[in-house]
Amino acid sequence: MISEKDIIFVTTTLYSKWLTYQSQIIKKLFPESEHLIIDGRQNWPNSWFYWIEEIKKSDKKIFVHIDEDFFITNKEELIKAVEILSNKNVDLVGVPDGLHHYRGANPVAINTFLMIGRVDDIKKIELSNIHFGYTNNGWNNNYGLAFKEKYKIDWNYNFPENGGSNFYFEQEPYYAFMWAMKEIGCKFYYLYPSFDERFKSTNPRIQINSADIGIHMWYTRQWNTEMDVHGVPNVERYNKVENYIKFSLNI
Repeated sequence: MISEKDIIFVTTTLYSKWLTYQSQIIKKLFPESEHLIIDGRQNWPNSWFYWIEEIKKSDKKIFVHIDEDFFITNKEELIKAVEILSNKNVDLVGVPDGLHHYRGANPVAINTFLMIGRVDDIKKIELSNIHFGYTNNGWNNNYGLAFKEKYKIDWNYNFPENGGSNFYFEQEPYYAFMWAMKEIGCKFYYLYPSFDERFKSTNPRIQINSADIGIHMWYTRQWNTEMDVHGVPNVERYNKVENYIKFSLNI
């Protein structure tokens, strides 16, 4: 049984106002857990990887990596997601980066807006000197980490496909982290990316009909703009979720 004291949350942040809401939710739902904040405002994409070396210093058992626009709504469901690590004998849990409304990239990779794993596994990988370039095949790196066919051997996505996929394009710099984890033998387990019509958000679930773990909003950098997101201005989406956080989550 996982205790709150065993969990460390980690957010690489742009220091938008949404980080404050997220932190308050974590403090309310997981008062005995730690929340590590990493400044991601400069030196991207390398800054995405800063959290790895900081997590290695932790004495916690489980890390929960979340983007600052992900808001936990159900403590029990998040705990159940953490327990998948031991119950299913897997090493990384989250939503795939393809096959759903927002993402049509590599579905073997996990989109890191919510990513759950073991701190001890992080201590086995070395990415502290990673550097990137961009080619016709996407982001490449000086470690030579890229998708390999063998990573699909234990890939098992058990939900309807609501979007496209591309196994062979390195869509995100953080894919290097995924392939580093695969190289040490880690198995990935996928949550269902439920599309929430209220906020036009992605709400991960353990099963299609289970409760939402939380709400992921996307497009944080443009949160206060009229940018169209599934037919709704982005600022309107964020105003709605802000009201939900205040009046339904009582934050």
